[in-house]
Amino acid sequence: MQRNRGPWLVEWFAFHYMIGFRKFYYYAHLCDDNTSEIILKLQKRLDISALVVSTQENKVQLMAYQHACENHMDEVDWMCFIDGDEFIFPTNANTMQEALWPYNHLPISAIGVYNANFGSSHHLTEPDGLIVENFRMRANLEGFLSHRRVKSIVKGRQKIGTSLCSNVFATPLGTVDEKMRPITRGYIPDHVPSYDQFRFNHYPCQSREYYEKFKRFSGHADANKDAERKESWWENFDTNDEFDTSMERFKEQLHATIAELTAAMEA
Repeated sequence: MQRNRGPWLVEWFAFHYMIGFRKFYYYAHLCDDNTSEIILKLQKRLDISALVVSTQENKVQLMAYQHACENHMDEVDWMCFIDGDEFIFPTNANTMQEALWPYNHLPISAIGVYNANFGSSHHLTEPDGLIVENFRMRANLEGFLSHRRVKSIVKGRQKIGTSLCSNVFATPLGTVDEKMRPITRGYIPDHVPSYDQFRFNHYPCQSREYYEKFKRFSGHADANKDAERKESWWENFDTNDEFDTSMERFKEQLHATIAELTAAMEA
């Protein structure tokens, strides 16, 4: 589920299509930018099921995810539940299909994937270009506690539902991380994150301008919609400790995929 991510939608869809995702379920929450126009154009090339979410209730993300659980899990082998500022990818394999293959027949229901948190790279204003190229500075992978949060890749064709948070789900066989350690909640402070097979890069800050104009007062989609992200939130997540090269191997293919989608959108 995403809100007013129009400027970055083509990059987000292109990246995830490039690494193997083939069906997208897009919940547009209170969007008043050009999201609808872009989604309609992307549907010329991609399999996107889009729903407009206009409710003003709290925990609207959990409602959207429950809708996906009840209506779409039988259509997929695996479903990944991520946000518009998150880019999930296999760290060794070329595609998600290849990376997920060893887990297909294991007695598990879902895999919890750890994040790597990216700061603003000291951008005061929002730069033109791609998120994955503009924001290359992140927190130390082991020392930053928020890296111990996960997002879920859930096996399809099973009965699942949401839990108390959007990170993990109620499943028949439970969730594990890539090392088969049990994941019982969205934040696991006792687990040192592992990135041997999967990782998602999280870009919560973008620029200072983005924080001030949108992020600060955008609320929490899986909790209180009116919550303010105070300055302490910025100070915690604007971590620029290390230069990251994880996206370098995707650069050429990503630009080619974006060019292909753009051509299809303009046709």
